Amino acid sequence: MKDEGPVASLLQKSLVFLGLVDEEQLDEETEERVVQPRHAEPARPEPARKPERQSFPLRTGEIRGRRVEPPAAARRSETPTSSRSPQAVRPISSTDTQTQVIKVLDFDHAKLLADRIRDRIPVILDLRETEPDMVRRIIDFSTGLTYALDGSMRKTSNGVILVTPPRVSIGREEKRRLAELGLYDLDVDR
Repeated sequence: MKDEGPVASLLQKSLVFLGLVDEEQLDEETEERVVQPRHAEPARPEPARKPERQSFPLRTGEIRGRRVEPPAAARRSETPTSSRSPQAVRPISSTDTQTQVIKVLDFDHAKLLADRIRDRIPVILDLRETEPDMVRRIIDFSTGLTYALDGSMRKTSNGVILVTPPRVSIGREEKRRLAELGLYDLDVDR
């Protein structure tokens, strides 16, 4: 076999890193290879050999096979840290959010909607006094926006749409406040 080049070397290093092959095995295989002169006919590839396995007595409940250890960095990150680390993801509770109401009159309000959703603020779109063509454009825009940002969108009353960012919901108090403004039909949740 000719010089394997950087790709084969990278593959071998990857196999060792993943724990699929021992370094000793690779060293033995490379020592066994004989460099052939250029004028000789290429050797036929040998059938792949299965590496010899060492057998150890099995403990009860143990599955036979080779155990693959994760890299040292991954093992360190699995160790328990303090209960409240700065990297911990904190879900936004429903009481943290207050909904912004946008009374849509023209398409410029679509940019305001997008800015609020990106800032993780739920938005109520009041479309009751908007022209039908503009309603269609705003609904198309907000549908694309919520799909792209993995948010959600639902009708809360006649001519009123609630657009929420991903993993954000509005609480009961906020729903009551919106219901008092005539923007949320509490019967929708039942």
